[in-house]
Amino acid sequence: MININVTLLIQMGNFLVLLFLMNLVLYRPIRRIVAQRKQFVDERQAEIERMDADVKASIESFNQKIQDARRLGREKIQELKAAAYEQEKELTQKAVEQAGKQLQEMRAQIQEEIRGARDQLSGQVKAFSVELAQKILGRSL
Repeated sequence: MININVTLLIQMGNFLVLLFLMNLVLYRPIRRIVAQRKQFVDERQAEIERMDADVKASIESFNQKIQDARRLGREKIQELKAAAYEQEKELTQKAVEQAGKQLQEMRAQIQEEIRGARDQLSGQVKAFSVELAQKILGRSL
């Protein structure tokens, strides 16, 4: 059986002194080390999250730059197409004008040749008609 006497109080005092000493020597240093480790892990986790955010921002920036470059490229292509179309229009217009001038020159040349041929033929027709009239009439005119 358990007897309650002075030894119980001594044992309780012994237990409290041992608990106090263990707290000083063992528990506090371990809790401090655990707290330092937790702080270290939290700092590294915060650094990882910050770097992750930086990487995401860099990727977003890179993607934005790619989109801007593509948009700028499409705009440049459209500008070049428009410039090429304008140049094509000008060249076509010049070619049409030049063809029109050449056509006018050729028509004028053909008209000139027709006049020359008419003049030449009219002289020949006159001589031919006089000759034909002489043959028909049987006398000279």
